[in-house]
Parts: sequence; structure tokens; C-alpha cells
Amino acid sequence: MSEQGIRGCYGIYPEKMSKQGIVPCYFPEEILLQIFCNLPTKSLGKCMCVCKAWNCLIKNPSFISTHLNNQLEKSSRNNNHNLFLLITRFPGRGGFKSEYFLHFDDQEFSEYTQLQYGPLYYHDVVGSCNGLLCLVNLSSSTIRKFMLCNPIIRKCVRLPKPRLGKWPCQATFGFGFDSRRNDYKVLKITKNSVTSNIKAELYSLKKNLWEILAPPKYDLYSVDYMFFVNGVVHWIGFERMDDDGQSRIKCLLLGFDMSNEVYKKIILPESLSNVPHNHHSRLSRLYVVPYAELSSIAVIEDCFDGGRTIWVMKKYGVIETWTKMFSFGRLETGHAPTFFSSVPRVLGFRKNGGSMLTACSNWQVFSHDLESNEIENLEIQGDVFYVFSYVESLVLLDQVTDARHSSDDQVIDAWSESNASDEATDYSSHDQEIDAGSESTASDETTDDSSDDQVIDAWSESNASDETTDE
Repeated sequence: MSEQGIRGCYGIYPEKMSKQGIVPCYFPEEILLQIFCNLPTKSLGKCMCVCKAWNCLIKNPSFISTHLNNQLEKSSRNNNHNLFLLITRFPGRGGFKSEYFLHFDDQEFSEYTQLQYGPLYYHDVVGSCNGLLCLVNLSSSTIRKFMLCNPIIRKCVRLPKPRLGKWPCQATFGFGFDSRRNDYKVLKITKNSVTSNIKAELYSLKKNLWEILAPPKYDLYSVDYMFFVNGVVHWIGFERMDDDGQSRIKCLLLGFDMSNEVYKKIILPESLSNVPHNHHSRLSRLYVVPYAELSSIAVIEDCFDGGRTIWVMKKYGVIETWTKMFSFGRLETGHAPTFFSSVPRVLGFRKNGGSMLTACSNWQVFSHDLESNEIENLEIQGDVFYVFSYVESLVLLDQVTDARHSSDDQVIDAWSESNASDEATDYSSHDQEIDAGSESTASDETTDDSSDDQVIDAWSESNASDETTDE
């Protein structure tokens, strides 16, 4: 790179004359990093196209972590910076089409942007963490395929195929962050539908492989996806009890610590642990939802008579702090007389903890103020799956092509300058992935996709060649 190019990239320009005299325009790297750290993710996409020096600064893993922490801090300080990922589904040709929207956590639950990215259309979202989505293909394949995806920078990693879980089986998945090792992990627990045997395995992005774990001691209550809170993925399990010859089940809140890689057990309040439920007569259902206001969790009991009870652990990990926050019977709204007739699911809690988002029986989303008991129709329709907290980030930006790949493997940049604005573009025909499978894993697993494993980087090929080559 020429001296003039370097000077331009770092904000060093010829001294400018003013009435007061000569004013130098020099910005040290520390100042640039501070400026970049406070820019939104899409603006950084444009900055990376300016020159190689800026590109390297922004792609640095240390900067990616600093920028993420800054985004998380802004979200914790101001509810208006908090984002929800809302997933809806509509009937389409040959099945259903999923749509992904980011909404602000403001009073109107206003829409921020729609995420349009090829891999999202063909997978379900297991979980969200630090701007990454864990996707799973729930097709009839004997081994389910996973991806880690950052839809903002349009980059994703295809995981090697799991080693366990052939049909017939039930499965639940959890996705979270190992802060000790700066690693992202996927937990997969399966239950054989015939033998009821429980098995578990864990994927590590840094190790790039699945490892078989000792299974948890408790059965699966449901196949709901796990939720990641305070370094732990959570789900509901149960154990079978024998009371004077009568069999019953006792429900538990289970967890897996992503850093220490150990299972945790949290005792539920008695009314929840002994909830009337069996596989033949579902009188009620339990599920876990993050409770962001307290950085803790809530357990919801929905009764099929229309009632609902919400328990919150006010101090995470301390079972004595379980508190019944809300309990109410069937609610009626002017928008939908049968609103609670089929016991709609709680999708999540707003950041202030006083309102929750609920999907009703006619596939509409409502915001329910738990203090005033007012219900507002958010005018969002569709078959709603889940709501996740979300933060825009640069995670995966520093991922590079595996050197083992052949020369035919392409690098496709899918986050061009035009995409950094909010233009809607259909990428379904050319979105590709980074193959994250190692050679050892490829030999252990059934790998049939090696011929087309490719990389999605963050910018278009033309931008990469036109704007960052100034040597």
C-alpha cells in the first residue's frame, strides 16, 4: 500500500489551512477504534470497504468482542436499544415460508428491519446469542443438519453432522456462549422413542466437533428448545416417582453450564413440580422463558381450562426466591373472543418485565400488560414460532476459509455496500456456507456435502476487489 493510501485510511490528510492557522487532521488508531466501536453494525460494513487498514481493524477478533460488549451495554441501559427477533410462518408453495423480523422493545413494538437471508428460509431457529442464530434443518433426514448464522453480516458456518440421534427419537437443542473460552456451543439431547434411552452430545465451534457427553439423569418433558440465560441452557425434565404403588412424575428445571460443561438441577415450586401431566392426558404444560429484567428465568404453567400461572426466580440459582408473579384465568379480548380458548403460548417478556408477548389461537401477537391487565393487538399475523432477544454484532466476521478446501471453493461476499442499507434482496439462489467440519469429523460422520462447501463473507466480491485493493 502506498504512503498516500495509508495516510488516507487512517484519517491522515495534508494539513488544512484555516483563519486560525494550520490544523492537522490526524486520528490515532485508538481514536478510530473508539469511533468504530460506537457505530452500528451496518455502518461498519461500509467502513470496511474504505481500505484494507480499516478492514483489518474491524475484522480483528479483539475489536469484534469490544463492539459486541458495547452493543450489549447499550441494550442494558436503554430498552429502545433492545431488539426482539420475531419469527412468523406463512403457507407457501410446497409448504411454509418463514419470515424473520427485528422489533424494538418500545411501546409500539415497532419494526426495525426484516432479515432476508437464504439459509433462514430452510431452517428453524434453535436459539439466539450475541447476534448469532443456531439453525437446524428438521427434515426427515436421519441426522439433522445445523448451522451457526449471523444474518446481519450474512455469514454462516455449517456444522459437521452430529454423531447421535438417528430415528426414531425425540430431540431438544440448546445454543449458548462459553465466556471462559470465548466459544459458541450447541447442546443436543435425544430420547429414543422405543427404548426411552437419553443421549447427549455437545458441539464446540472452536474445537469444530461434536463430543458425546454423559446423559442427564432425567427424562425429557417436551421437545421445546432450550433457553440460554447466565451461561446456562435451560429446559424442563422429569423423573418418575412411585407413591404407594401409584406412578407419577416430578418435574424439574434442568440446565447445562456451557463453560463448566456440567448439568444443573433446579427444584421447582411444589405446584409446578407436581403439575398434573402425563403423555396420555395433558392437563397443563410447562415451559421456560427468559426473564430479562432480572437476568433470570420464568416458568410458565398453561392449563387447558384457560388459566395461567407465571413463576419467576427473582435471584437466579436460589430456589428460595421462586415467586408466583402472576396467576389469572381465561382472558377475553375484543379482538378475539376465543383468545385464550386454546391456551396460547407466551413468547417472551418485554425488557421492563411488566409486559409479555403472547401468540393467540388465531395466530396474532398481543402484548399483555401484566400490571394493568390490558391487552394490545400488535397487528402482527402469521404462525408465530418464537421470540428471541437479539443484538446486532460482528461475530463470525473473522472466520476464514479452511485452507484444506480446494481451489474451486469460492468466497462469496453477501453483505455489500447496498445491503448495508436496508434494501431487500433475495439471496436464496447463491447464499453459501463455511464448512466447519474437520477432516477427522468428516471421516466419522456421513459427509455428503464436501463438494459444494463455500464461504459467505460480509461483502460482495466486487466490493472486495474494487474498494480494498489499493496496493
